[in-house]
Amino acid sequence: MNLKFKIIVAIGALLLTASITSSIVNYRSDVNFAQLQLKNISLPLSKDNIYTEIQQRVVKPLIVSSLMASNTFVRDWVLDGEQDERRIRKYLKEIQVKYGMFTAFLVSDITKNYYHSKGVIDIINKNNNDDSWFFDFKKKKEIYEVNIDHDNDISDSLIMFINYKVKDYSGKFIAITGVGIKLTEIEKMLNDFKKKYNFDVYFVNTNGEIYLFAQALRKRGNISSIDGLKELKSSIFTKKSIQLEYESKGKEYVLSTKFIKELNLYLFVEVDKNSYMRDLNRKFVVNLLVSLFVTLLVILVIVYAINIYQKKLEKQAEEDFLTGLANRRKFNDEFEKMYNLYKRASIKTLSLVLIDIDNFKKINDTFGHLVGDKTLVRLSALLKKNLRKTDLVARWGGEEFSVLLVDTKKEEVEKIAQKLRLAVKEDKELLSLLEKPLTISLGCGELLSEDSQDGLIAKVDEALYKAKEQGKDQLVSI
Repeated sequence: MNLKFKIIVAIGALLLTASITSSIVNYRSDVNFAQLQLKNISLPLSKDNIYTEIQQRVVKPLIVSSLMASNTFVRDWVLDGEQDERRIRKYLKEIQVKYGMFTAFLVSDITKNYYHSKGVIDIINKNNNDDSWFFDFKKKKEIYEVNIDHDNDISDSLIMFINYKVKDYSGKFIAITGVGIKLTEIEKMLNDFKKKYNFDVYFVNTNGEIYLFAQALRKRGNISSIDGLKELKSSIFTKKSIQLEYESKGKEYVLSTKFIKELNLYLFVEVDKNSYMRDLNRKFVVNLLVSLFVTLLVILVIVYAINIYQKKLEKQAEEDFLTGLANRRKFNDEFEKMYNLYKRASIKTLSLVLIDIDNFKKINDTFGHLVGDKTLVRLSALLKKNLRKTDLVARWGGEEFSVLLVDTKKEEVEKIAQKLRLAVKEDKELLSLLEKPLTISLGCGELLSEDSQDGLIAKVDEALYKAKEQGKDQLVSI
């Protein structure tokens, strides 16, 4: 495993660890905050809001029934012998329409007539089981009751009746009056609470029976039969508002209760913790995926940046900064590769050409180093232009250059070397720069089976020295 890969893996591991750890820490913090908010703010506040709505939509019929029972017109009409049925029908119709009730009624204890806005729809009879509610309520001490029942004369649906006792001016029981609302309307209200607050809302009577509930609520019957709730029954039925937690069938619930005196029912506002946290869990997964995606993008950017800088560093390490040619280090690495291939007989010949600019010191002394640098740059361009793509040319050092030629016959090597010499000498740009032709001396040689790398360099360097000694501007081949 190279260093670059190790660095990338280390950076990636650190970023991923930081990203995942941050997401988990934030998630746990959000969970703790959400649970505290649920218990201390959301649930109590929602319960109060729900109670306010219930007062408006459920307690309202109780108030209407109370007003009807204490209305002097109702008392007087019954006590005056229930004359002129149209008057009571009109009154019941007005109550029904004005307050938006499903039904409004009056049942006389004197005549046993059951009055409705349509008229007399029934006559109460002790022997009729359907009429037992009247006689049972009459015996009770309570002045009102909430009763859920069918009334086939009015509707096939279940109706919640608010029954209120009517008494004469001396306190004697004379009738029952009240209103009814469809249970489907209450169920709709409870379903609306579920959608609006994401809580289950239901009513429980003082005996523990789940009394009114939405169809989606899975709990039925008496809370004494529900695991988790039955153990808390004594704590719940204290007619005080309480908040508690319990487990049932592997689920955790937070429950807040409130006793509604007017209905003699307990309001239960309940939330499944897992259901409440579902959005938070979904948010955690989304945030984690986004975080991982961003982290991977960052890693890719880092890898890309590292590759760019590595290439720049490699280029700087292998390239001569002035001429853009390969430097001596790069040349030696390539030379070693080619040498090993030659030894394995993968290539047939390997030739070396060394080039030296004649009288380069004099150029620097006469024109300055800036012109000297321009001379080197132009010479490098001429070498690249007149060499093949397979040939490797490098700045050997100072004013010296080297060329490595693979699978090229000796005669061809010499021909290429002479082409380079003439190209430099005849170049108009150099002539204009130096005010006279620039000449180079060259030495070349072919690698023999008994030669080492240093051996080939040494004998080609000796050929270059001879070219210089013999008058320069020439090629000496060994």
